[in-house]
Amino acid sequence: MSIFTPTNQIRLTNVAVVRMKKAGKRFEIACYKNKVMSWRSGAEKDLDEVLQTHTVFVNVSKGQVAKRDDLSSAFGTEDLTEACTQVSSVICDLIRRTQVST
Repeated sequence: MSIFTPTNQIRLTNVAVVRMKKAGKRFEIACYKNKVMSWRSGAEKDLDEVLQTHTVFVNVSKGQVAKRDDLSSAFGTEDLTEACTQVSSVICDLIRRTQVST
């Protein structure tokens, strides 16, 4: 008896969830934990290396993707890369809070 694994599911491992609240909505992106530090220090310039997927979520753990209407009202664009760039600006605040607490 074999276990069936769906091929259309994306497993997010080594995840650092970056959250941003804008226009009354909460948006999340999934990043690599080790690359977030490099992004903040300026060593990593490529956003593709930091993000696990170019998708803006409402809830990463449940896989709920943000609606295009919410993206356009909050960020002024429906372009996912631009929205991810704006949310990734929050990474600096996330890392700063992590370093202060340790």
